[in-house]
Amino acid sequence: MHKTIIRAALACAVLGTSLSAVATEREGRIVVKFRDVSQARMSPQATLQALAAQARPVVALADGAQVLRVPASETEAVVSRLAAHPDVQYAVRDVVVQASAVDDPFYKGEVKLSNGVTYSRFQADLYDSRGGVNAPGAWEKGATGAGIVVAVLDTGIAAHPDLDANVVPGTGYDFITDAFISGRESDGRQSGGWDTGDWTHVSPYLGACNARKSSWHGTHVAGTIAAVTNNGIGVAGMAYDAKLLPVRVLGHCGGWMSDVADAITWASGGTVEGIPANATPAEVINLSLGARTACMPYMQAAIDGAVARGSTIVVAAGNDNVDVSQASPANCRNVIAVGSNGLTGKRARYSNHGLGITIAAPGGGQYVNDANGGEPWIPNGFIWSTANTGEQGPVAPAIVGNSGTSMAAPHVAGIVAMMQGAAPTPYAPAEILSLIVNTSRPFPALPDRPLGAGVADAGLAVAAALTGQAPLPAPKTLHSGYAELSAYANAGQTRHFIVDVPENKTRLTLRSYGGTGDADLYARIGAHASTSAHDAKSERPGNNGIVVIDAPVAGRWYVALHGVKAFNGVHLRATVE
Repeated sequence: MHKTIIRAALACAVLGTSLSAVATEREGRIVVKFRDVSQARMSPQATLQALAAQARPVVALADGAQVLRVPASETEAVVSRLAAHPDVQYAVRDVVVQASAVDDPFYKGEVKLSNGVTYSRFQADLYDSRGGVNAPGAWEKGATGAGIVVAVLDTGIAAHPDLDANVVPGTGYDFITDAFISGRESDGRQSGGWDTGDWTHVSPYLGACNARKSSWHGTHVAGTIAAVTNNGIGVAGMAYDAKLLPVRVLGHCGGWMSDVADAITWASGGTVEGIPANATPAEVINLSLGARTACMPYMQAAIDGAVARGSTIVVAAGNDNVDVSQASPANCRNVIAVGSNGLTGKRARYSNHGLGITIAAPGGGQYVNDANGGEPWIPNGFIWSTANTGEQGPVAPAIVGNSGTSMAAPHVAGIVAMMQGAAPTPYAPAEILSLIVNTSRPFPALPDRPLGAGVADAGLAVAAALTGQAPLPAPKTLHSGYAELSAYANAGQTRHFIVDVPENKTRLTLRSYGGTGDADLYARIGAHASTSAHDAKSERPGNNGIVVIDAPVAGRWYVALHGVKAFNGVHLRATVE
């Protein structure tokens, strides 16, 4: 497997330029796990001496896998030799990752930017009725994330007056095991999750990866989740009473996927050898990063362990405008994969897409009215949050506008914190996912590519968390002889419709057809139809369903299109004869 860079679903800067990354070939790293009952597991050094004499150990992962450093030119050969050994469960290349009633002035007030122009509605992503997340709808229910810890696995968090009060005392942990990436003198991990800068535009980083000034990526993500609010400065955070746990996994030229996996384990309260226990396990973990690669087995193991401990994992889908099945860890199981919509509700032109996307949230559309090009839409094409003015190390706190699925994911992480803080008892991650999906708002218009269940809605999600049940959405009206075009839903989600049948009609025919995925069709007189409550149904593989009701009862018929699997672009036609 060739080395892949995780793109932080990052930060396209205010002028709309995008950040990209190139792989560094300074060294190769391999993650190998021996089978539980094997000679190699009992004597790993002997096996490694025979198969990979040039390998040097870096760290043992929480699931028992070993991370090895090898010369870059030898990586593929060593992986092949290890993978072929019967005692080896897996051997893969490690992957380099990179960053993917409020009085705060940026919320609804007017602010003059450095270009001399005064703007307003900087944080319309929190409240706009089209592409916003309806944060006020959650706040008015008293949901502010109080008592919840959100781990931000990223570049760390820099000191900032709009963040400091909400950062967990003790400042988290730095999990980077590569001195070149961390900027430290040694490869060892250490206490402290501060964002010290990730610049690459000067030596020794020039040529190893794309040149740029420090991004303050983790600091920006943290502000969207839980910036201090009602303090008269800066921005408003989503879950503004939650606590932020900074975990540094990204530095100069990115970071290693294996370090991210161990950071997930530690942040969720799991044990990582040689690292002190986390005294404040996170109920929510935000990963605004990703790579063009399959989900690595050690990453899936870390995610599964964290979910079993009760942590909900929120992942940015990525900014490559490709199917999310190509982006990890968004393509891993047991995560909420977040795509990006603009303020108009359209899919952001850069956002990854596909049936693997769970939900969409505002990440900034960059150009006016979320177009694919043209003039930058300032301020509404960007997500405004906390940052720093430093080109290398930290200098002074700032508020800046970025865009990317990295900016979309923390909106959802904030919603999860609000839900868990408001819930009578904590929800399991799978329950959180279901409630978020089933309280999403339909997109104002069908996205050009699948982008999940809809736009995340904090108010509706918190209302569902308070009762344990998502309210049924208002059904759309079907008119006889006209097709409802391009319905979509996630697996397990249902779209609802109604059709009115006058007196003395002889037949009602319902047909679903076209699109992708697998949807079943249900009909019921007088009340919402569902998989368990219906008067007629069509259950068959694919989307071609038909229900024929002879001599239908006059009145309002309710129709349900239910996702056996995720479906997209399905047409639904009702004919009354």
